[in-house]
Amino acid sequence: MARNGSDVSVLGPATRVTGRISGEGALRIEGSVRGDVHVTGDAEVAEGATVEGNVHVGSLEVSGTLLGDVTCKGAVTIRSGAVVRGELCGGEVSIEPGSRVSVRLGSEFEPDFGPPNRR
Repeated sequence: MARNGSDVSVLGPATRVTGRISGEGALRIEGSVRGDVHVTGDAEVAEGATVEGNVHVGSLEVSGTLLGDVTCKGAVTIRSGAVVRGELCGGEVSIEPGSRVSVRLGSEFEPDFGPPNRR
């Protein structure tokens, strides 16, 4: 996610939001959100940040705390030190060692288990 630039909205570390957040473009959360997040672009939950709600974004990177379900078109990345609880649905999900997760994984693709067994 682009961290600098006019296409990224930032909720700073002292910001506390209660209610739904929605919009166009990317979002970096450094503070606290209690409510659902819906943005068309990429989103990041920074280290020390907290989100309690469902997240619908283009892709997501979590270094802080996320308690809720995630739906992404792109990748979901859980960084070392993150705390995540909920359902993760995305085109790709990666979870780094050192993170604490209690999740159910979902996907929009069908896994290929190879040819069926012949009897």
